[in-house]
Amino acid sequence: MSGGRWSCALLDMDGTFFDFPACERRAFFLTMRAFDIPSDEAMYQRYRAVNRAAWKELEAGKLTHEQLRPERFRRLMAQLGRALPDGVTPEQVAAFNVQRIAEGGVLYDGARELWQRIFRQYRVCVLTNGSDLTQLSRLECAGLLPYTHAVVTSQRAGVGKPAAGIFRFALDALGGPPRSECVMVGDSLEADICGAKNFGIDTIWYNPTKEQPKTMQVDREVSDYAALAVALGLEE
Repeated sequence: MSGGRWSCALLDMDGTFFDFPACERRAFFLTMRAFDIPSDEAMYQRYRAVNRAAWKELEAGKLTHEQLRPERFRRLMAQLGRALPDGVTPEQVAAFNVQRIAEGGVLYDGARELWQRIFRQYRVCVLTNGSDLTQLSRLECAGLLPYTHAVVTSQRAGVGKPAAGIFRFALDALGGPPRSECVMVGDSLEADICGAKNFGIDTIWYNPTKEQPKTMQVDREVSDYAALAVALGLEE
């Protein structure tokens, strides 16, 4: 097994390999310009807060992906006390925005090379709280689909991280390996690390900002790709 004990790697996308803030910012301002909606940095930061709250509701099962997309723009405009231009609906804005996000294959420096090294030694499954359309497109734009054995989204699994069901779905997608042969790599303590640990999967917390965990003991922690490669036992 790779890394001394593992044969399968469950990889998070955003915050671990993909620079989602860069993708999200680009998509937001392109969307606002396309519909002639005046925007600035303050509005974008408000959107981010609205979006985070909406994703929390999705993860709690209070919203679906289809509901979340227009709802975040509906809530944004309501908080700003503004209306969309005449004839423009939240659904139209959301559809355009999703397409722009789907083009966002922006990776952190060194991410592609590391991913390819992982692929050479592991069966790789992407495990992400997102939609099939968006995440598959982003993996394709980044050139990483050929280096991925399976892609499991919260939309496809019917539940998102940290729920046990999405981890079970991922193992099934990989052919049913023992949990002891799998390792989860991600940047979110709650979604990636806590979720995988509760399911009985080893974890590596990617923590480039060197955040101090407040509520849980972390088994393995790395702050850069060189350390992650060592933790995974990757060969040069």
